[in-house]
Amino acid sequence: MKHFFSLLLFSIVALFANGNNITVANATLSGQNTVSHYTLINFDISWENSWRTSTNENNYDGAWIFVKYRKNSTSDWRHCTISSTGNTSASGSTFYIPSDNKGAFIYRSSDGIGNVNWVNNQLQWNYGVDGLLDNETVEIKVFALEMVYIPQGSFQLGSGGSETKYFMDGTTSNPYTVGNNNEITLGTGPGQLNPNGAGAAAGTLSVDFPKGYKAFWIMKYEISQQQFADFLNNIDETRATVNKPVSAITGIHPNLIAAAPESAIGYLNTSHIAAISDWSGLRPMTELEYEKACRGYNTPAVPNEYVWGNTQIFPLTSVNDQGTANEAVNAPANANATINSQFPFPTRTGLFARSSGSTRELSGGTYYGVMNMGDNVRELCIVIRSSQGRDFTDGIHGDGYLASSGSSNITTWASFQAYGYRGSSYNSPYGYACTSDRSSVSIYTEVYGYDAHLPDTGGRLVRTEQ
Repeated sequence: MKHFFSLLLFSIVALFANGNNITVANATLSGQNTVSHYTLINFDISWENSWRTSTNENNYDGAWIFVKYRKNSTSDWRHCTISSTGNTSASGSTFYIPSDNKGAFIYRSSDGIGNVNWVNNQLQWNYGVDGLLDNETVEIKVFALEMVYIPQGSFQLGSGGSETKYFMDGTTSNPYTVGNNNEITLGTGPGQLNPNGAGAAAGTLSVDFPKGYKAFWIMKYEISQQQFADFLNNIDETRATVNKPVSAITGIHPNLIAAAPESAIGYLNTSHIAAISDWSGLRPMTELEYEKACRGYNTPAVPNEYVWGNTQIFPLTSVNDQGTANEAVNAPANANATINSQFPFPTRTGLFARSSGSTRELSGGTYYGVMNMGDNVRELCIVIRSSQGRDFTDGIHGDGYLASSGSSNITTWASFQAYGYRGSSYNSPYGYACTSDRSSVSIYTEVYGYDAHLPDTGGRLVRTEQ
């Protein structure tokens, strides 16, 4: 008698389960079809402070779901292929399956705000496509992370203020408008994008470069210590050793432990960002997408604005319950940024997203509700400072696998010269937190010349809507 997908151990993991307590529960397999070689992955999902609006920001949050499996008695975690059809989401929610079938987005199907708890969701796993036989014994893990949808639309680069190396239109100091997804000419002439000293004012950004005009998804929070530990624990030990940053992650693989699980992780370098992007089925963010996610669609730039849309900043000096899931602002009461060495460590991701009475300024959130874009740890981005950065191509996302060396197997992500920093950090200046400040975009090419990992360097991942 055949033994149909008996799970020796069914593990349930909510990867990136920080910020608003995203949880995956009650995961099971059912409905195996041995003719078409698929089975159904059943799960419940919940998180706090969800929203969808058709006015103002006209966007919503959601979760990126992806699943890993391994055969019995192996350490090789593989990536599940999710079908474009045969999926069922809970009432009040909807699934969106990207064309590469590496996972699924789940989000509200209509306007609303508040906590969500969606039960009895089903994703169809085409295990035959992944090379599995009908009678294999496997272990699977379901991962989820909170994301924010950034809709298609025009936006401005630069603010016309006094930030360092801000983008501008020619030599006018005026913001440059990204009004479509067409090729962008770099230069100092009218209607050309001037990098203003951070990159040669010549060349182009091709149609295929992610400019921020097209719709994309972005992680709501920075990568946390626990998120990175989950990543390391679910690749083999050799690859994990290569990717382990100099940080507060201790223990022995595959049971690595994060010292402060909820805190944003530092000491990441470009190879770390490329690897976790690839493994998660996502990709690195570009600096143009950074400004779009901060400033918003068709919103006039405010000179010298911080990522929350005005020029007011209130640095955190102390917290309650440091390093725990309950870490909260202590002083000042209106703190909205972990910045400028006023507090000596990265804090819990989403710390300033209070449960009630919050505003964009108080939460430190961007136009679209993305948290900590200007503080805590700096954001590693693809920048246009170098030809390697300008050659970055849209539509290429991680396939779930790493090269045997432990690096991403997407070679076009490999050059550290393609990356730079945007935003500020717990030990960086206030000015870096301005949406249009580009003080650190040249740090790899002009300052270090190698793939440096610094204590205040972190990041987050994105995915183009397909």
